[in-house]
Amino acid sequence: MEEIIVKEPREKIIKVGEKFKVQFVSMTHDARGVCKLNGKNKYNEELVNFPIFVNNAITNEEGIVELTEVKKTLGNAKIVKIFKDKTSPYRIEAICPIYSECGGCHLMHMNYEGQLKFKRSMVKQTLEKIGGFKELKVSQVIPSVDTVKYRNKVQIPFGSKKNKTICGFYKNQTHEIIPIEECFIQSDEMTEIVKFIRNLCNEFRIKGYDEEKGTGDIRHVLVRESTSTNEIMVVLVTLRKDIKNINELVTKLVNRHPKIVSVINNVNDEKTNVVLGKKSYKLYGKNYIEDILLGNKFRIGERSFYQVNPKTTEVLYQKAISLAKFKPTDNIIDAYCGIGTIGISAAKYVNHVYSVEIVEEAIKNAFDNAKINNINNIDFVCGKAEEQIVTWKKEGLQIDAIIVDPPRKGLDIKLMDTINEMDIKKVVYISCDISTLARDLKHFKELGYNFTTVYPVDMFPNTMHVENIVLITKE
Repeated sequence: MEEIIVKEPREKIIKVGEKFKVQFVSMTHDARGVCKLNGKNKYNEELVNFPIFVNNAITNEEGIVELTEVKKTLGNAKIVKIFKDKTSPYRIEAICPIYSECGGCHLMHMNYEGQLKFKRSMVKQTLEKIGGFKELKVSQVIPSVDTVKYRNKVQIPFGSKKNKTICGFYKNQTHEIIPIEECFIQSDEMTEIVKFIRNLCNEFRIKGYDEEKGTGDIRHVLVRESTSTNEIMVVLVTLRKDIKNINELVTKLVNRHPKIVSVINNVNDEKTNVVLGKKSYKLYGKNYIEDILLGNKFRIGERSFYQVNPKTTEVLYQKAISLAKFKPTDNIIDAYCGIGTIGISAAKYVNHVYSVEIVEEAIKNAFDNAKINNINNIDFVCGKAEEQIVTWKKEGLQIDAIIVDPPRKGLDIKLMDTINEMDIKKVVYISCDISTLARDLKHFKELGYNFTTVYPVDMFPNTMHVENIVLITKE
């Protein structure tokens, strides 16, 4: 009689290359699906509910993943297959052919309903986790006017491969450049301009930047476009000044794209991930382009902060102004004012606007913007918001409300404390980072301020980002 050998089942070893059947139990703030594995690592240690993060996955889907990285406390994987009967109703085929590689978009595998649902959930979870706000209401996300081709600004890194200058977006979670042929969140003309510059660089032997060696000629190209005036600005970010043949490049560029009214050479010779360097030189045309927002004309420089989704920016600002319920007798502060877009938009509703911004070029644009729009009840100061507000306090300025639209790092605690000391009853907070908003709301709560509702506004379709507005008041 033949002996029957029964093999013991192989242990589940959690290592790179292993495949697992999983269910995605949630999504992170940066739109990665989360699944949990049980098994052993290479040291034979038992792992229970070991978290694995997977791009392009959706909560409640089931499928097969392959591990691409295993760390001590977490792992990363890629999707091998999503089971048809367990596919999310929000899943769609991404319109971009390089979506799975490119790190620019995060939600293109979801329809727009699913994107808005994800963003609202992410806002609620972050407010609860960081701020402890379990009962704080989060409204339905105010949708973007356009969901594709909406961006008016793009920054494209340039590099070198096989002695050819290339450009494109960084591969997801790397600095490897994926060549650009088309982008579905920026205008076609901006894409064509960048590609033509790439071709001209190869024609004139202008080398792309080698990030590791710190060598080359051109590092980035920044393009800004006005959808209302059709003006375009191009900023060539180079490693040094006087790049050979750069003037010939500019001549061919503006002849091919006559909407270009400004070409700037920005020099960045530092080993940094910051795109723009400290010095700039005009190569062609003006130092700015002009755009129209809520009926006002704005001059925008290379460094100026200006919202990238112009149509939905009008929705955002109108919502902020309506929440504030300004009175004609109000004196207000516009902190982090940039080129004056919010303050100038709000000026007709109030007595006076006091504005502060740290970027000198932006303040110069802001003065010009107030002048060309005949806005006389607004002042601008160049400086740090948290320091200038202290100066205004010492001067005895009586303020009824303050609008804050800070960078991602959020508000300085000194600024919030001074708002409280000045007894400013009303704060309109516009935030591009829900984590720092949650942190700052917690401090305002400790100071005795109240708030009931956060209003997300989808300024960035197909990405994980969402703008938020909240009205903060004190009786």
